[in-house]
Amino acid sequence: MTIEYIPTSGFIIDSFSFNWSDPRELIREKLNQKHKEDDRVIELAEYFDGDESQNIHQYRDIYENYKAAENYFFLSYDENGLLSEVEIHWGISIKVYDQILIFDTPIQIFLDNLSLYDDTAHETEEGNYLLPKLKMSIATSEAMGGNGDGLSYFYAGKNIDHLIE
Repeated sequence: MTIEYIPTSGFIIDSFSFNWSDPRELIREKLNQKHKEDDRVIELAEYFDGDESQNIHQYRDIYENYKAAENYFFLSYDENGLLSEVEIHWGISIKVYDQILIFDTPIQIFLDNLSLYDDTAHETEEGNYLLPKLKMSIATSEAMGGNGDGLSYFYAGKNIDHLIE
């Protein structure tokens, strides 16, 4: 299975378009797949003198084995229930323009090929790469706790300013 990522608007799965800011219920209806709702507050106020505005409110749906294939991905939403991010952990190829990212393939191949579209790509920490113009991030297996330099993680979002700062 392949997801086509469109940096300016969202992504396509199984010929269904998913646009940044689409409502959560519409996404669920289009995917028509069992999922795990994983909404939570990550308490950080204690590290910021009790400032509760530092807490992270996470709203996401977790999909595993979509369409009976072995895969694992998250769709995240903002506080209004609108699509804001996609994270893919395995089992799905990602098409970005004319490039196809395939898990376990050495990540440098993708970085070289995607440099045609984003000449500002850089390593943020060992094995983690940010491609700001494409509004995406990718990581190696080793960076994700495994072994090797193969692609092991893909993230894209409507707004990635939190990764740039």
